Amino acid sequence: MRNLLGRLHARPPADLDRIAAFWRVPLGSGDRHGRVGALYRVMIDPVAARDVWARLAQNEAAMLRLLATGETREDALTLAEVAAGLGVPEAEARETALRLYRVGLLAREGDADELPVGEAPRLFLPRELSMLFRRILDEIDLGDRSGTPLNVLVEWLDDGEVDEAAETWGVTTVPGVRRREGIVPRLLRQMADPERVARVARGLGADARKVWEVLRARPDGEPLPLPEALHLLGGDADVRSAARVRHTLDQLEHSLLVWHTYRPDGSRWLFIPAEVQNPQPPPSAPLPPLLPLLPIAVREPLIQPPFALAWDLLTVLREMQASPWPAEGDLPRPRLRALNRRLWNAGQDLPPPGYLAFVISLATAEQLVEEIDDDRALRPTAGSRRWRERSFADHSERLRARWLADPEWREGQGRDEVEVWGVEWPQVRRRLLALLADPTLGLVADRWYALDPVAARIAAREPALLGRSFTAATARLEAGVAGEEAARTATIAEVVAVEFQTAFAWFGLVDLAESAAEGRGLRVAEEAMALARGTPSADTQPRPGPALTVSADGVVLLRHPTPARVWALSAFADVESLRPEARFRLSAAALRRALEAGVDPTQVVAFLERHGGAAVPATLATEMDEWQRTVRRVRIQPALVLSPDAPEDASALAALAGDHGWEARPLPSGELLLLAARGEEEQLLAALREAGFSPVTVRRSGRPRKETPG
Repeated sequence: MRNLLGRLHARPPADLDRIAAFWRVPLGSGDRHGRVGALYRVMIDPVAARDVWARLAQNEAAMLRLLATGETREDALTLAEVAAGLGVPEAEARETALRLYRVGLLAREGDADELPVGEAPRLFLPRELSMLFRRILDEIDLGDRSGTPLNVLVEWLDDGEVDEAAETWGVTTVPGVRRREGIVPRLLRQMADPERVARVARGLGADARKVWEVLRARPDGEPLPLPEALHLLGGDADVRSAARVRHTLDQLEHSLLVWHTYRPDGSRWLFIPAEVQNPQPPPSAPLPPLLPLLPIAVREPLIQPPFALAWDLLTVLREMQASPWPAEGDLPRPRLRALNRRLWNAGQDLPPPGYLAFVISLATAEQLVEEIDDDRALRPTAGSRRWRERSFADHSERLRARWLADPEWREGQGRDEVEVWGVEWPQVRRRLLALLADPTLGLVADRWYALDPVAARIAAREPALLGRSFTAATARLEAGVAGEEAARTATIAEVVAVEFQTAFAWFGLVDLAESAAEGRGLRVAEEAMALARGTPSADTQPRPGPALTVSADGVVLLRHPTPARVWALSAFADVESLRPEARFRLSAAALRRALEAGVDPTQVVAFLERHGGAAVPATLATEMDEWQRTVRRVRIQPALVLSPDAPEDASALAALAGDHGWEARPLPSGELLLLAARGEEEQLLAALREAGFSPVTVRRSGRPRKETPG
């Protein structure tokens, strides 16, 4: 058992007290495990070990040096071998070894008793102490390190110290995952930030800040003799003062603000590295260049209105109203294909991955859809009627605001390129939108650029775009990318590219097109630039003329779209095409669908004539009449039959029913047929009772039931 913790546990309580007194550790009166733990934590601390080394006698230091740095340091040495190595008599070596053993610096193989006389014990340093004193001896041999560059100083730290310092400076580490070579460059960049240095210094304790301020005030960054620093703290003669000094120096050294060094004469000093004393952020690397595309090299995208997504939301709501929409899972592919043809943001064959989920998430946020618990299906809410009364401009603004502020929607959701977790998406979206108008990026509205260079330029310009730390799984990371920083930048660029190809494109903030030579192209819309600058975009005035035109063959051109017109047309006509103008077609199947949903044919004609400013062509009107007759609708409505015992009560009953929204029709039998226009049956029955009548429900035979409603 060569480790220090095991050796301490093997010592009796009296030994622990003696070792604690030498190391100036207050053990207290806790249990044995707690006392050993408190002692162990101090004995592996470089600050405490340097203090112990300074208090050793010359022969004691020589023996520790031999055991810590000799070629056979992994093997225990006999006392005779130690004496020979030191060139001293064996008796003198025994006395020295005994003193070191009593203070916990030396151990021997075998039991934990003191060194017996007349035997040849084998001596060694516990593993932790051996490593610690080798480090101190290296520091002594190096001499004055106060002029050593910070990056060289950091290389002397072990991995645990690097991780601890990284957390202090705001660099997240993942033990066993994030490697040292990826942490150190980020740590050095943080330490070159004056604001970050000031923030870390403010986080020090009062004693540590006192030493820090004195060192900062030294002319030309001169080191401070350690005794002067101890004097500031009141010295370290007793156990309590020693613990206070250790805590102060630990804070300073573990934060990497202040470092310890030896001078050739053995004196000890504290210093602030020049890079921390006068932090200078490294010069920014030049941003990757943009790659402008000639208009002739770009296959221009089809025209799309700025409210395309808002229109698509109405299309989805109409689809939900027509047939059940599952709350979970996907629609059948045939239904997706049919729906895709009616979308502005359509895919090649199916809607773009994640698009329908995105639209539904926005509709849910606006309380336009609700889930039917019984069927586990989504349907439009009553609030969707008020939504249709708003303008498309209002729709787009509200939906965009919902998206920008939504913490739940994960960009790239439903796509295979990249998945990211641990990101504050609202902050990312707003920052990315603002970057479009950032002069340092050099983007010009309505000009085409290759997409990937734009994403790479943004990632280089904004390395913290996704936050201080995030987790990503990507399928596109290039094989040539080496190093954590390069991988991080490449991931940010990929996320930016996905963002541009999804929500930014769906909202019309950017346009996408294909370029034969450079892959996908990107064009920033003027509206996006205006939004990024916080200035209103120019209003587009509607063209003169009627809102729609109707041709004799049943084609309806919607020239001035509004949510109300789109919703109404989609009820009785099919979308034939959306570009360059929205074309709907009246057909027998579409009209049948509308009539079965309760739409009256006269409403269809009235709508077309009111918004078209002209009568429906006669041939089309005739054809619509024929379509209506083929439907053979049967109207069903609730009705009640009242049979008063006294025929003279019929007129009073008819008046009472009319007051409550029921149409009363006398029957040849003297009975009254009531047709519901509004109101409920129970309300009518209650009104009859209140008027002094006694309603009795009868069977088909005309005989009253045994029970009568009270």
